[in-house]
Amino acid sequence: MPTGRSPSRATETRERLLLATLRSAQRDGGSAVSLQSIAAEAGVSKALVLYHYHDKETLLATTIQWLCDRVVQRELLALNTSNATSVLEEYWQWLDAELHSGELRALLELAQERGGQIRQAIARSAAQRQEAAEKTVTRVFRLLELTPRLPPVMLAACELAFRDGLVTWSAQRPDQNTRVAFDVFWLSLLGLAR
Repeated sequence: MPTGRSPSRATETRERLLLATLRSAQRDGGSAVSLQSIAAEAGVSKALVLYHYHDKETLLATTIQWLCDRVVQRELLALNTSNATSVLEEYWQWLDAELHSGELRALLELAQERGGQIRQAIARSAAQRQEAAEKTVTRVFRLLELTPRLPPVMLAACELAFRDGLVTWSAQRPDQNTRVAFDVFWLSLLGLAR
């Protein structure tokens, strides 16, 4: 029962389509992404996109989860070897790289889409990002030997909202110094320590 396609080639094609969806969202914004723009970006036919993902909603939901996994993995690795003197600098280096790569912005753009599968992917992505932000905030406070006055889950929600706002702000105003905003925010957050 050969299908003519090897599993590794199908995996490569699906990955190529996810990358094309990412590039389309980065270039045109999430609401302008279409199956035709994705196919053109990937250099394939629209039929091949539909063969692998069945419809736009499935492709966008898969892309949201794929992007979230990538961003969260990089976040968790960013502070893996940090110490008290390096943790905030390493955190900034990760966030700055995310701002420049555009993947986090694309994730936020695609999260504006609607549809049952997309809403589920957005909910999973939000929970995954919240959990990672909580680990990040907890790690920063622990390395600095500080105890937050508020529960880490609440601080993580604030930090995540700030981060998403910074992504949007830096996309709209690329000439602004996002590092200053990061430093001021973290000074405020650390001011919530006992």
